[in-house]
Amino acid sequence: MKKILLGLALVTLTATSVQAEEWKASCKGDYSNPSKGTYIFNVKHGEVGPCPTDKLHQDYGHGFTYDWSERAEVATRNKQMFGKFEWSATVDVDRNCIPAMRNTLFQVHAGGYLVSPPSWVGIDRWNKFRNNKKGNSKGSISPVPNEPFKLTAKIHTTRKEVTVEYFVNDKFLTSTYSKAKRKYTEMFFKFGTYRVLSNCDITQTYTNVKLKRVN
Repeated sequence: MKKILLGLALVTLTATSVQAEEWKASCKGDYSNPSKGTYIFNVKHGEVGPCPTDKLHQDYGHGFTYDWSERAEVATRNKQMFGKFEWSATVDVDRNCIPAMRNTLFQVHAGGYLVSPPSWVGIDRWNKFRNNKKGNSKGSISPVPNEPFKLTAKIHTTRKEVTVEYFVNDKFLTSTYSKAKRKYTEMFFKFGTYRVLSNCDITQTYTNVKLKRVN
């Protein structure tokens, strides 16, 4: 009986846990992984990111235009992340200036070229959290803590829609919902720094990174 229970426990652990090796550099960008569950991203002001779209001029109107993007991220190796998941980490943002116009912390991505991801959460130039659904000061949600904070994403993805609830220090922050124009063929998660119109160098450190499938 003990052997049967142990076997069931191992199967459950295998089915619900995503190991550290499941994360890879996005677009072969730079990052460090000094210990299990710890990822450090250093991005210099004015240094164009490694993805092909990072070097493109983009204009969203209303004065929101930029000539390049800066980036250092990791993504799940698995691009079929459909189902229910929970991702969490303690995030430390270190910079000595006002924030970039937009700096994402975590993304749920469906691939594509110059296609906005179904969901992301980040920091705006007012040093407030924001999501991908609103792009101006009205989209600001709440101030970013002055010390490291726990960020949690509760994710539900299907071929047709994506719903994500975000929490900071275990308190509800915001939620997003996206419906596919066509069925999603890919789904993966990313974290790190991806920013535009920055003002100085930045280091973002993620510790105690966890990703699990939930029922």
